[in-house]
Amino acid sequence: MSYRNKPGEFELIGKYLAPLSAGFPGALLLTDDAAIIPTNPGHNLVVTTDMLISGVHFLEQTPPEYIASKAIRVNLSDLAAMGATPDSYTLSLALPSEDGSWNEDWMQRFCEALSVEQQMFDIALIGGDTVSTPGPLSISLTAFGFIEDGMEVTRSGARAGDLIFVSGTIGDAFLGLLSLKDEISDLPEAYAEILRSRHYRPSPRVGLGQRLSGLAHSAIDVSDGLVQDLGHLCKQSGVSALIEAQSIPLSDSARKVLSGSPDIFPLLLGG
Repeated sequence: MSYRNKPGEFELIGKYLAPLSAGFPGALLLTDDAAIIPTNPGHNLVVTTDMLISGVHFLEQTPPEYIASKAIRVNLSDLAAMGATPDSYTLSLALPSEDGSWNEDWMQRFCEALSVEQQMFDIALIGGDTVSTPGPLSISLTAFGFIEDGMEVTRSGARAGDLIFVSGTIGDAFLGLLSLKDEISDLPEAYAEILRSRHYRPSPRVGLGQRLSGLAHSAIDVSDGLVQDLGHLCKQSGVSALIEAQSIPLSDSARKVLSGSPDIFPLLLGG
């Protein structure tokens, strides 16, 4: 990789990021320092922000398309947990100046993946920032959504006697990370690939969150592990919870791992 094969800030914005704002008039094609978001009558604007840092939230060798997908999806997952409909997002990039971790090819693949995610979830980029850093690649993404006034699902609404449900299967992304780090042995490639894909591309439950609005007392997305996130919900609601371990839904891939390494199960609940 050549350091000279890296566009300047305004070239980077105009060539790669501005096209991602097309179709959202308030983004002004990223030519201004702020964006204009129209508010819908009778609705509230929901805002969430997540940061991803290389070596902390994703492995340094992670392909740019997976980084882009994860950056968007972890934010949309927070909107989904509140029952909101995604609308738009801002993106800030701290790009390393002293190593070869990115170049124009990296940026093109990163933005192409963002474009795919935008089409999938009907959102648009409306602003952000790009800076050079001597530290690791860092990404900050803020997502905006709307929800009907009074229909928000929060962490603080759980009541004594409520049943606790999860969607999908638990622990796959955690096991996918172990697979990428070669910490799972003798797992057939087909199973390992499924687990790695869950780590690379988490599935925000946007549609489910919208359907639970007005039905669920409380909700949270499981991004820090089932035990920890359920603990957050219980603390905010002033209740306690009982997890029936045998009722935890597991994928076939996870069951395959546990058949050879049952001691991983407690870690899976917290991963």
